[in-house]
Amino acid sequence: METAERQTTLAKETGYQGVGLHTGQMATIKFLPAPEDHGIAFRRVDLPGAPLFPVTWKTVTDGIRGTNVQIDGHTIYTIEHILAACSGLSVDNLLMELDAAEPPVADGSSLEFVRLFKEAGLKQQDALRSVYRLRKSVAFSDDRASVTAVPADTMRVSYTLQYSNPVIGCQFKEVKVEPEEFCREIMGARTFCLKEEVDQLRQRNLALGGSLENAVVVDDDKILNDELRYPDEFVRHKLLDLIGDLYVAGKHILGHFIAHRSGHKHNVRLVKKLFDTQAIDLETATDPAAQFDIRRIWELLPHRFPFLLVDRILELDVGVRAVGMKNVSINEPYFQGHFPHRPIMPGVLVMEALAQVAGVCIMSIPEHRGKTPFFTGLDSVHFRKPITPGDQIRLEIEVDRLRGKMGRVRGKALVDGRMAAEGVLKFTVI
Repeated sequence: METAERQTTLAKETGYQGVGLHTGQMATIKFLPAPEDHGIAFRRVDLPGAPLFPVTWKTVTDGIRGTNVQIDGHTIYTIEHILAACSGLSVDNLLMELDAAEPPVADGSSLEFVRLFKEAGLKQQDALRSVYRLRKSVAFSDDRASVTAVPADTMRVSYTLQYSNPVIGCQFKEVKVEPEEFCREIMGARTFCLKEEVDQLRQRNLALGGSLENAVVVDDDKILNDELRYPDEFVRHKLLDLIGDLYVAGKHILGHFIAHRSGHKHNVRLVKKLFDTQAIDLETATDPAAQFDIRRIWELLPHRFPFLLVDRILELDVGVRAVGMKNVSINEPYFQGHFPHRPIMPGVLVMEALAQVAGVCIMSIPEHRGKTPFFTGLDSVHFRKPITPGDQIRLEIEVDRLRGKMGRVRGKALVDGRMAAEGVLKFTVI
């Protein structure tokens, strides 16, 4: 997980007042700390009973020029810029009290919301954070637009923007979704439109609150605003929208999201498709204290260079389950003689790396400390794809049986979320 391991909320209440982008109505929003596992939710205090609008993939709808949340026939419009701020700063739990159907647009970006959150402060909570991990590629496309999700160990977003307008033209940008990069590269990018679209939008009761104070307007070969904040502000705002739309999942999704001319419809429907096709798994962080660096691994395993094949233990449930990590480098000594013209990590060493992660899991049991695990057998071993220099292997093992000195584990080696090898490993502890 690329973010902090514990859930966060605001340290204190903050708020903002301003006009809604599409409704043109004045609105006041209060940002309130929320308890663990609360998630992101709005409360419409202007409606009878002040109903709660939890933001989830089931309650969110893709509207025209915005992403909305809908409960019992009532709607909150244009929530994506606030969601982007929550995602970019890794805010897990937040309650927002809103007295209108649309939150204030501020300056058309996430800048003001990020500023408010930072001024209020982020409070780390006791509960561990969970994320979704993408386990297969999924795409949604319509007309000439598409967005594709590909498994990865971090959350990344890429966007290709194509306009016939000479000011906008073709732009591309890719960023990692984490606080520092989000604040540096994305949060200040404002929404935009073509001047010729303004009358069309207002005839549909949209953009009624839009102005040069909260949107970039392009007229033929010039912008009507004083200046752009970034040379490629247009594609950066599309990334901001994408990041916000993806957060309707309620948590970060570990994967690479590649968008081409996509809008809110494509982004939201992709998230819904991830759930409908069961393409993502919920993954809860472990306590950072459970992570082993190489020095702690040395304390438990007798292996040393060149035969120590695990660099770090990421997760450990003693005697039950463990996850390790191995960075594969061209400097590995076995590459000197194993297919030098096409270096591939030997399959037997992949199995050995899994066995060493299993060794840490078993050797962490107090009664096994100081002993040595030995292989006694392998079953159902399959090599699915080659592992080459530059790959990072995620080594997952689960203890299937452990009786006295004898045991059996099931192991999986994954690269970029794809299975590279798997098998059943048997061992004895002496």
